[in-house]
Amino acid sequence: MFDSPDESVAVPGGAPPRRGCGASTGLVVLDTDTFYDPDDTVTLAIARTQPNLVVITSDETRGRRARMVRRILDLMDRPEVPVFAGVDLGGEHRFLLDDHLEGTAPQSDDLTVLAEICSATDGPIRWVGMGPMSNIARLLSSAPELTERIVLTQMGGWLDRYRDKTRASHNFHTDPVAAGLALRVAYQPRLVLSDFTNVSQIEVTADWAFIRHLRAPGAPAWARLVAANFDAWFTRRPSSRMHDPLTFAAALDMPFITFKNETVRIEQDARLFRDPAGRPVSVPDTVDYDSFLEWMHEGVRW
Repeated sequence: MFDSPDESVAVPGGAPPRRGCGASTGLVVLDTDTFYDPDDTVTLAIARTQPNLVVITSDETRGRRARMVRRILDLMDRPEVPVFAGVDLGGEHRFLLDDHLEGTAPQSDDLTVLAEICSATDGPIRWVGMGPMSNIARLLSSAPELTERIVLTQMGGWLDRYRDKTRASHNFHTDPVAAGLALRVAYQPRLVLSDFTNVSQIEVTADWAFIRHLRAPGAPAWARLVAANFDAWFTRRPSSRMHDPLTFAAALDMPFITFKNETVRIEQDARLFRDPAGRPVSVPDTVDYDSFLEWMHEGVRW
């Protein structure tokens, strides 16, 4: 077992856990602004054994994210996984691995192909939003017939606790128009709020055994690439919180995170406020962080 944070959290009682342990049918779409904060790259590592996987990059920056996603998936022996370069929001500084780009190839940015893949899929389309909502807003605007078929689990938003209550959380703040549109159009979205992810219980620092495992002698090349993402991030910030692995776990209906229904008002800047006349969404009720960390660590092992 890897190290975990010293602090634990008291989980209040609530609804019984959701059933399920993974997605073996339908399609899983990871919508990720990876190779910046390394929690996205950790999610890619956990998802490397996920069948029926598609990856689209959010907050794209000159196609660099998509090129690196293609590289890491090839290193994971997943060359069949389609990769799409998503909407570029001009976040030039929100990418850390330029020194690993050599030899990578540009990826398609044709979302009509992604819509065709979704349309041809039997079973649920589990869309895991780990970055700004530009791609899902664009997809639902161009292919609204997919709305009821897409099961959207999105990392972002806050209701009670956030580091700066004058603004929306990062994923919504980066493209508030897309967030406002997608949250209104998506069918019963599930939001993994910052209230439950911006917590010390899932904070990874450079001294964790989890990081040493990625750098260990004999570690596969993909693991060393995840470690490189952590190393680059730690030159900027002292820790990374595992927002996106928790979001992926929620999309897979893992039993250590439960949800409840809320109705929210969506402001112009994409902040959310409880409002009985608002939009219906699902938000976390309880999280067993110890069980989540155990699942995450096992998912990254090789």
